[in-house]
Amino acid sequence: MPSRLRSVCFWKNPKWGYRVKTYGRKHIATILAIFLSLALVSLCLAQCTAESRREKREQKYLEAARLAAAEFDVPFPLVLAVIRTESDFLPDVVSDAGACGLMQLMPDTYRYLRDETFCEERSDNAIFDPAVNIRYGTYYLSYLFGKFGNWFTALAAYNAGEGRVADWLTDTELSPDGRLKTIPFPETASYVEKALDAYSAYRQKYQITP
Repeated sequence: MPSRLRSVCFWKNPKWGYRVKTYGRKHIATILAIFLSLALVSLCLAQCTAESRREKREQKYLEAARLAAAEFDVPFPLVLAVIRTESDFLPDVVSDAGACGLMQLMPDTYRYLRDETFCEERSDNAIFDPAVNIRYGTYYLSYLFGKFGNWFTALAAYNAGEGRVADWLTDTELSPDGRLKTIPFPETASYVEKALDAYSAYRQKYQITP
């Protein structure tokens, strides 16, 4: 029996029925290389398409993000980073927990800001209005920064809730010097990492220094 690796391929001949053809190791390697190349090309095209679509969505909300960032003294790249991490610039997204819109505001938070902070007459559905959602979400970011003193902790609170983060700050294992060092929730830790990475990328993209 030949020692070479062989693969068997069947195909139908209308006159003689099924026939058999064998392929050696080199043929198999060539075929696999072709399929792998095609798969990589398809993956690259899919990624490029996704990035292009995100870029187009991002452009729609740049002005609203700039205005909110300036109004509440929040870094403009950070506003974009939170939007990207929260919703990927999709304005109608609703999470499993019920968070809504570009910056994924909880309805209770939205209503409190609307009624108590901004004293505005808006419908509950206005939570999905991009300009409103970005403005309220950016204000909430500024509030969390004012409460916790740094963006790392503020982002953790934006994701996990300010009450929970306040508890973490009293835990000496998580906050040995009074500053949050370890985030015990994997989801929140991943969220903060992604948001800060996106913040760095947007600072470079828009050439904004700290």
